[in-house]
Amino acid sequence: MEVLPHPVTHDDTGPQMWVDEAIWGHRLYDEQTPWLTMLEFFGVFHAEHAKGRALREEGMNTLSYQPQQQLRLRNILFNNPHVDTVRAGDESDEAMWARWLELMSNNAGGLDDPDFGYLRDRFESFQDFAAIISFLQSSAIEGGSNKRWSSKFVFPFGANALYEDASVQAKGSSVSNDRRFFARTGEILYLMLCRSRHADGLREALVERLFGVKAPHDGLVAALQGETQFARNQRAGAFLPCSAHPVFDRMASDWLSILGLEIPVYDAIPHLVTMTGLHLLLYQLQRAAEVMGISEPPQFVCEIVSPKRSVVRDISADSFQRNNALPQQAMERYIMRIAETPEWAAALASEEPTTNALDLLVREFYLADDVLEAEEGRRAPADLLSMLLDRANTRHKQHVGKIHGAWARFIGLSSRRASRRVRYAPTDRLLKTLVVCCVEVRMEYKDFLALLHDRYGILVGNHQAARFIDSGEADKEDFSENARRLEDRLASLGLLKRLSDSCAYVESPFRKKVVQ
Repeated sequence: MEVLPHPVTHDDTGPQMWVDEAIWGHRLYDEQTPWLTMLEFFGVFHAEHAKGRALREEGMNTLSYQPQQQLRLRNILFNNPHVDTVRAGDESDEAMWARWLELMSNNAGGLDDPDFGYLRDRFESFQDFAAIISFLQSSAIEGGSNKRWSSKFVFPFGANALYEDASVQAKGSSVSNDRRFFARTGEILYLMLCRSRHADGLREALVERLFGVKAPHDGLVAALQGETQFARNQRAGAFLPCSAHPVFDRMASDWLSILGLEIPVYDAIPHLVTMTGLHLLLYQLQRAAEVMGISEPPQFVCEIVSPKRSVVRDISADSFQRNNALPQQAMERYIMRIAETPEWAAALASEEPTTNALDLLVREFYLADDVLEAEEGRRAPADLLSMLLDRANTRHKQHVGKIHGAWARFIGLSSRRASRRVRYAPTDRLLKTLVVCCVEVRMEYKDFLALLHDRYGILVGNHQAARFIDSGEADKEDFSENARRLEDRLASLGLLKRLSDSCAYVESPFRKKVVQ
């Protein structure tokens, strides 16, 4: 398994140990949903495109970019309870503007000069201005969340709508970037697509569809924001541990397929988000399997929800639990491998085994000084290793270990519906995205099932379930019935047509351009 060298430098707020990062990168984070990952990616892509180097790496893990902050826009959209109060008043247009400008001047955050007077010349009336705010608020990503105003995001209509997560002091103009919701997962996504075989084609498609046209809605955002605001400092420190991976290529290919759809790009973006979530799940599981020495690709045994409990439901729940446990097992295995090295054996055989073992652990996993507080001579090397494993487990369970469960639920791959156990049970939204992404015009149903299994590990029908049938865990009819339920679901969504008892076709709702 390829693991690129640890970066020479990283900031003081970096990880206290380099374990999860060495396997998956810096960093996968459960609180950064696929939507927020996409927004962070767009911000990185736009910043690098402005420098003429989009989806190009000058060197491995040297990404450094300057994102937008757009604090005037965020104040207007998400830190502005005054607009509704002023709008409801029975005052003249001039009086409403004057009152609102005064309130915003006294309450806006993060701005050295909270002057919004430029807006009066850009809108015919205050009521028009307020209506635009309502529209953009209604299109916000995860708009119903209770996040602070500086961590809320408008839909990515274009370049002006892109900005990073920020922390703004309650009083004053102090602003800093925040890594809670933009936790670098979008930077990892950017590096993945940089290192895919389709980077050149993807760059052209993204520029053409997202940044190469003047979008009316993005023009509204620009009118509210005024002059673009950038972060004061460059953002660096992203790390992806492998120079190439099959997941990178498949994800880039799927992006090209979706961007080639003859639909507005705003309608294509949600499909990109869903497929990105699926591929990042596959990346986490495949890297874990590589650490464990497992050659078989990960599988998602999916139950197409039935009215009563079935054998497939139990197998699907077991599949979910195996995959959910795999990253932690891989992390533990990655640490314990050091006990099999000649360096560890030499440390144990030395005159000062505890000191030398501690030095080796610090070097190998780039531990901060306080991670293993070992008093020389009072702990055996095995105790140090056990302590490191406990610390790494606690850290892993906080975020990286939650990725599989949180993201599978977010993209519609898993569910607890009609069951006490979580299992893989795809939603209509995910099924539609899979059809849109994989079916050019139409495809035989049996070929569609085979494609889902071969490309994504999604197992539905009996032909792909031979292992479970041969072992006696299920009958052929159990998975055949599961496939029939999926066929009915696709037909009800208008995505499948049956021509005869032996011939059914999955059909894309959109006719796509051919992607070479």
